Amino acid sequence: MKKMVKKTVAIIGDIGKFCPALAMAAVQQDLRLLFISRNEEVVLDVKAQLGELQNATEVEFSSCEKEGCWEADMIAFTRPEEIEPVLFDRIKQVSTQKTVVVVSHQPVKASEHEKLCFQELLPHSRVVELEIEGAEFRIFGRNSEANQYVQEFFEAAGYQQIQ
Repeated sequence: MKKMVKKTVAIIGDIGKFCPALAMAAVQQDLRLLFISRNEEVVLDVKAQLGELQNATEVEFSSCEKEGCWEADMIAFTRPEEIEPVLFDRIKQVSTQKTVVVVSHQPVKASEHEKLCFQELLPHSRVVELEIEGAEFRIFGRNSEANQYVQEFFEAAGYQQIQ
């Protein structure tokens, strides 16, 4: 019998408080989560937070951004304000044509947005910026297909889109 390969969501920029929506969606949609961090303390903290989730879905860890993004079907940045610009040079090639979700848990201020424009840094990726407040989210992105994919992904996790 042929084994099905699960779609993978790579999560980058996590400082220990991963996005619960990504975890819920992974379980509900039978996805594989791949946390990428070079900081061993972060990895241990995330493993502790995941607890029972590790039994419900496939969870892996990597310290190599390039390798992790190459494996991923979708790439998620959970702490965009803390990402070092050099990271984009490492993943630009392997993120081509992939959906890149930039998750923010607070309204993005104009000055922060101008400082780090993900679409310019990853010009060949389908960048979708997502703002989450409680159980609601807003989507900002130029690619309507990627926007639709991300909308369905988060709605499946119980989140509701607001305009």
